[in-house]
Amino acid sequence: MTLIIRLSRWSAWIAGILVLAAGLLIAGDVIARNIWSTSPFYSFEISRYLFGATVAFGLSFALVERAHIRIDPLVKLTRGRLRSLMDVFAILATVPVAGAIAWYAWDLTVQSAELGAISNSPLGLQQWIPQAIWAAGMTWFALIAAGLAVLALIALVRGRDAEVGRIAGLPDFGGEGAEVAHDLDAARGDLQMEAAR
Repeated sequence: MTLIIRLSRWSAWIAGILVLAAGLLIAGDVIARNIWSTSPFYSFEISRYLFGATVAFGLSFALVERAHIRIDPLVKLTRGRLRSLMDVFAILATVPVAGAIAWYAWDLTVQSAELGAISNSPLGLQQWIPQAIWAAGMTWFALIAAGLAVLALIALVRGRDAEVGRIAGLPDFGGEGAEVAHDLDAARGDLQMEAAR
């Protein structure tokens, strides 16, 4: 599990670097446009490609950190074995979806390369280049999902429900919700006292 976490953190770093690169390109374009009345970096087009790659590489980290969106009202009502079964089902359902997206991403990349597709812009970028980066991120997401599914299944078979929860379950925020509510109440009280003055 630690290898999967470590590799997913690297993928999150890649995603973060891509966002930073997009921001720098956009800033460079804005500065160039204001100084020389031209935008030499094609930041609009390139930033779209970078943000697509960011999402693709960020998905695996979100999955490992259990930060992805889940529809969980039913899951919250369950405990123990039933909850573990639902968690394993959820991660198992993620694998074919992620795999299908990765498969079609590579199919699109190959088609673009075979057709020699280029962007309809002054940059004229070969489309297979950003598509290959996106497909690599989606493939990484599919591999991480498969690895987590295997680990969750092993934990389920061994009867380790808590481990299943740590791998594929809802994150446990413990008393964080109560602390946040307490802090909000305190801040509200401070604001009311200020308003009364």
